[in-house]
Amino acid sequence: MANPISFDRDFGYLLPFMDKVASAASDLPDASARQELVQLMAEEKVRWERIRSLLQGAPGRGGSAGAARESLRLPTEAPPLARVSADGVNRVARSEAGFTVGSLKTTR
Repeated sequence: MANPISFDRDFGYLLPFMDKVASAASDLPDASARQELVQLMAEEKVRWERIRSLLQGAPGRGGSAGAARESLRLPTEAPPLARVSADGVNRVARSEAGFTVGSLKTTR
C-alpha cells in the first residue's frame, strides 16, 4: 500500500489547480463550453477526492464499475469527441512538415 503522506504535496497542487481551471471557465465566450468545463472539473475533483480517500485507507465500494459510477453521479457514456479521427490532419501536417515514416538507421 502506498504511503498517503507521500501524496499530500501532489494533492495540495492538484485540487487548487482544478479550481483554477474551473474558474477560468468564466472567461470562455461560449456558454455551453463554460458549463461543460465547470461540470468536467467538478466530476474530476470528485474522482480525485475519492482516489485520495482510497489512498488514505477508505474501503472500496465493491460491486461493478457501473455502481461506482452511479455513486459518483458520473455520466455513463463519454461525450462525443470533437473529431472522430485525426488521420486526415496527421497526413496533411506530416506532408507539409516533411516528415516521413521509416527506419532512421541506414541499411547497407
